[in-house]
Amino acid sequence: MRFYTLASGSTGNCSLIVAGSGTDQVTVCLDCGIAQRTARQFAEAVGLALTSVDAVLLSHRHSDHSANIVPVAARARAPLYASEAALGTNTRTGWAELQRRNVEFRAIADRGSFQIGPLLITPVEVPHDADPTFGFIFEADGQRAAYFTDLGRTEVLQEAGLLDGIETLVLESNHDQQMLSRGPYPMALKERVGGNLGHLSNDQTSEFLAAAAPHGLKTLVLAHLSLKNNTPQLALAAAAQGLQQRGLSAVELVVAPARGPLRSAPQCK
Repeated sequence: MRFYTLASGSTGNCSLIVAGSGTDQVTVCLDCGIAQRTARQFAEAVGLALTSVDAVLLSHRHSDHSANIVPVAARARAPLYASEAALGTNTRTGWAELQRRNVEFRAIADRGSFQIGPLLITPVEVPHDADPTFGFIFEADGQRAAYFTDLGRTEVLQEAGLLDGIETLVLESNHDQQMLSRGPYPMALKERVGGNLGHLSNDQTSEFLAAAAPHGLKTLVLAHLSLKNNTPQLALAAAAQGLQQRGLSAVELVVAPARGPLRSAPQCK
């Protein structure tokens, strides 16, 4: 199973998950909040084709994740897996647009696992100000990976057994609390980002890792970093501290670029 981030952050998100091999191989596009042409170029850079994905998966309705999911699904003639509540909030993701483009819709729900070829996907609802918002657990060939961004707190991730066996984890580390408090955002936006339905800070991510990072973790990808309220260096230092406290010194620790594929894309072997 391979996991590639193509874009990550408030300017747009898109990832690809590949599982299986040969005629059983499937590729799933998770979110697409960037231009299709850009996403296609990034996919090609890692040897994949956005126009032939087997399914499109939506985490939530915010435009940095949803803006181009319908066109991607339409061009690939792939079904769109999403919550009904995430659609219809604007014309680009509305029911009329799905019908016009002949996109098959398949509803997802919290803990309602479903299969796409050899890939088992489990949506996990997380606290964010787009209700509902989902993170996902991916399983194939005895391997487990997880993707969790856009959440304001981590209690759900600490449920017993949820992350057992996870080898690759894509996890939000959105902002440094001091940079956010001193930064250019208006107060209402600062409160939203730093609130219980906003985004994880570096400290929150570090605290979660220290308390509950899965012991089999091999690769940790820090994602959805703010361009104005964080730096890769700060996020990496905080995560490394959390991993150290958990006793996980051998974990590969990387940051997902805001734009461009993560060329050292995590691969579960």
